[in-house]
Amino acid sequence: MAEEATLLRETQAGTGIRGVWTALRGRITKRLAVTFALLRIEAHLGTPIALLLIATIGRWPAALTMGGIMACYSAAFLVLLDGERVMDDVRTWAQGRRWSRRLLSFAERRDAKARVQHALAVPVTIMFMGPFWRAVTYHLFRLRRLPAYVLSVGGSIPHSLFWTGLILGGLWEVAIKPLLGRAF
Repeated sequence: MAEEATLLRETQAGTGIRGVWTALRGRITKRLAVTFALLRIEAHLGTPIALLLIATIGRWPAALTMGGIMACYSAAFLVLLDGERVMDDVRTWAQGRRWSRRLLSFAERRDAKARVQHALAVPVTIMFMGPFWRAVTYHLFRLRRLPAYVLSVGGSIPHSLFWTGLILGGLWEVAIKPLLGRAF
């Protein structure tokens, strides 16, 4: 209880992400540092690797390959964030913010209407969140371990089929490849 009061006081000292960073600065563990390093690697190399794969093996094999790679990232992020106290700290911080308090209350509801809303939210988390943000979201919403792994790791394939295969592959064929052909 005292830690929660301290965290709330620290987060109120700064606004937005600065308040979070100030509050969490002393709570960084080795696993969390590895998580952040892995996040930076995934963020910086995801698109270039996808483009390289599209250029070499084609758009749909590249999409499936990227789905496998992102599934590995998803599993790694879920494992690394599991049991981290910082997730409870972030949850406490989020409960102090109006927009995130609404999201967290949405996740905690268990009535019939909420179950339908939860089911409708699944495609949004799969299609519009990368592996790291899915892991954070599922941990903040306290999704049980098995559904979190099934949704995050399994969701990497449709996510990649859409973003790598359809969007990036289409962009490659329509714009990037013709531009490279003219340049060389």
